[in-house]
Amino acid sequence: MRAIIAANGHLQAGEEYGHLVADGDLVIGVDGGAAIALQAGLQPDVVIGDMDSIPENVRAVLQAHGCRFLEYPTRKNETDTELAVHYALQAGAREIVFIGATGKRLDHTLANLFLLAMPELQGLTCRIVAGDTEAWLVRDRLEIAGQPGDIVSLLPLSQDVTGLRTQGLEYALHGDTLRFGATRGVSNVMTASRASIRLREGALLVLRVAQERARSE
Repeated sequence: MRAIIAANGHLQAGEEYGHLVADGDLVIGVDGGAAIALQAGLQPDVVIGDMDSIPENVRAVLQAHGCRFLEYPTRKNETDTELAVHYALQAGAREIVFIGATGKRLDHTLANLFLLAMPELQGLTCRIVAGDTEAWLVRDRLEIAGQPGDIVSLLPLSQDVTGLRTQGLEYALHGDTLRFGATRGVSNVMTASRASIRLREGALLVLRVAQERARSE
């Protein structure tokens, strides 16, 4: 089962994610992210958070459609988005897609990216989608679908990422090591419609940015 978690961040004009949902999937609105879900063509099954940012008219509409609301205290140790991840896992999700997870607040954007590194998500398929950009946290291997010319950046989140091997990228890696804080892995380029990344040890944040040239072909 796939869970789509709509956080209360930014959505670009024209972003639409209704195609992601199949029968039996779960759509979670993270407080004000419930409005983001509706904007993206999604109908939340549940809204989670301290309810300090969800518009009253959105709440009324969702209540009329039978949406559940799980309210938490404002003072807590987890963000509302992390609470949504725990809920999705308890519901049996094996894949999680985050939308609205980036925005004006850099701390929230970074925190949501780092959520991909939660130990509980190891072995699951998880990604953040933000307009033309997708992000994954890789601990062993990843297959990326895209187009030639798409930008792929590899950013270590652990001290060292070792044994990196890539296929389908212009600047190939053959068992290389990327050091935490170094920028060697930024702005690689896809040379085919698929690329693969494998590593031996570490945690690697992978971002794919679709290019205008590729999208117009």
